[in-house]
Amino acid sequence: MFGFGRKPGANAVTARGEIVRVDFGAKGNFTVRVLVMPDDTASFEADIKVRLRGTAAPMIGEETWVRYAPGRIDFDRDRIKDRSYDRVRTNPSLQNVVDTLYRHGDPPVSVIATAR
Repeated sequence: MFGFGRKPGANAVTARGEIVRVDFGAKGNFTVRVLVMPDDTASFEADIKVRLRGTAAPMIGEETWVRYAPGRIDFDRDRIKDRSYDRVRTNPSLQNVVDTLYRHGDPPVSVIATAR
């Protein structure tokens, strides 16, 4: 296991993940354990520390995307946002929920559960 939210840099690999544990800390600080599922290597777990405000709290079982390099990992928030809006295209009634999450507070660290 590695990570702790350190930026992985320009040569990072993007991979799909699933949130498997969330530890809630004080003042919006979270430690999120992600099962990272790369296309070309074995799955592994990594902890990512992140500060979130508002409605962006992660939940176990949610889809997420990460970027990682040796000893470094962070959430790929651009990819997460794209996937959230992909789900809006298949279910337009979610538009207000997704727009609200991206307008207020910090960007979510998972493809939102309400968009499943």
